Amino acid sequence: MVVRIEPDRELVNFLKSKLTDINSSRSGQWIFPDFPRVRDLGDASYPRVGVTIISNSSQPMGLIDTDVYEEITFQIDIVTKKGLLFTVTTTDEAMGTVAATSNTNRMTYEYLPNTVTNIKHDGTSYGTVTMKDTNSDFTAPASLAADNIEWSYSTGDLNFNATDLAGDVGEAITSTSILKLEGKKCCQYLAREIIKAIKTYWRDDLNNLINPVMINNMPVPIDEDLHLYRQVLEYKFNGFNYAEDISN
Repeated sequence: MVVRIEPDRELVNFLKSKLTDINSSRSGQWIFPDFPRVRDLGDASYPRVGVTIISNSSQPMGLIDTDVYEEITFQIDIVTKKGLLFTVTTTDEAMGTVAATSNTNRMTYEYLPNTVTNIKHDGTSYGTVTMKDTNSDFTAPASLAADNIEWSYSTGDLNFNATDLAGDVGEAITSTSILKLEGKKCCQYLAREIIKAIKTYWRDDLNNLINPVMINNMPVPIDEDLHLYRQVLEYKFNGFNYAEDISN
């Protein structure tokens, strides 16, 4: 017998196991089945994520088969409050490996950081790390001083000294950086983390919900009365016999 739980609860449990709470000041729940409560909460309760079933349809598996194949559509709401700032530190992010051909060495951050703490090659820090506004501000690699590296605030790209680049072939480049999240940027970040988690782990860690398809990823204009930012994801999953019975 396969024991099941309600599909919205299954998705909530999955997200709880895969997402990291960016609000380090709390330790309680922040992902819920149903739309998250927002009207009577203090700053410490944000951001919040809610999972709601918005449709559920099914069709028979066969002419004489009593099992049904279902299509379940979820709405995932990410909500945060205006003016709240959260800081995410990424330690030793893998940027790539230095290749022998220079035109294959483009490396960039997954999320554009606000501050770069260090950039390392095989665990050894470059001596000087300098932020540039855009790639066009990069120093020519031949002119950049040895043991110096630059990063672009607008793209997250890295720029190496030519001598270092040649000497570091085969070495792994890593970086520790700090990302600041507020308002719309916070909601976008969590939406991307949800999308990555579903894409990467659904086969292994969603027992009964299968074949996810993202239907929509939509930012919602700020609610000026409640001072709230919101991002909405819509996902379609398939399952078996959910609407009839959650244990069979």
